[in-house]
Amino acid sequence: MKASQCPDESTRGSLVVLAASSMARALADSHEQFLAENPCVNNVTYSFGSSATLATQIVNGSPADVFISASEKTMTTVKDADKSLSVYNFAKNVGEIMVNTDSKYDGLITDITSLTDAVNPGIKVGLCVATAPCGALADSILEKAGISRQAIADTESPSVEDLVSKIEMGELDAGIVFHSDCVSAKNQKSSKCISIPSNMNASTSYYVAALNSRAASQQFAGFISSPSFIGTLQSRFGFLAP
Repeated sequence: MKASQCPDESTRGSLVVLAASSMARALADSHEQFLAENPCVNNVTYSFGSSATLATQIVNGSPADVFISASEKTMTTVKDADKSLSVYNFAKNVGEIMVNTDSKYDGLITDITSLTDAVNPGIKVGLCVATAPCGALADSILEKAGISRQAIADTESPSVEDLVSKIEMGELDAGIVFHSDCVSAKNQKSSKCISIPSNMNASTSYYVAALNSRAASQQFAGFISSPSFIGTLQSRFGFLAP
């Protein structure tokens, strides 16, 4: 059916998208919609991870058509290497504290200082590595609280997806994640989230870039930056307006 809908068979093909792990659920949800709206695209293959790691892969020549980053810094790395053709800012995220509900510290964690051993001796807390956008965000929050990364981090995860998994599985008592992760996990009984006041919080911006001149690459970047997709990100997945 799609073959007859594609106006130019010479443009038919698939896409490879490298995307920040915090975008995984939203992209999975929109996958079929994008294919339906762009019949010349056979399929989209996604590779998720830390934006910093993905940016390095692109700069080093990893084949990809589109890059979705969770920070301006990681997108700039790709832009400065002349790897991107078009860049759009489409969303923003803020930090939140995720807590394992089976933790003995559940109920004792109320703010950032609650994550320290000084307040809750023996608590196990995770952060994303400092090079990942979720780690850089956590560092900005900790700086406002006057707390060092070393004072609370018992482990460092390569991506927010990995950090969320460790909290939900009970390997960690708590960690600083994205607000969108908390919205996505709101039906999970294994975790809950504690909001961080706006004056103590920080934000990170999301960008999408087409990495080549293929029509499909431009179409995907346009889809991600469209009012429809941005609206869905905000209403269903907890992202904020760019």
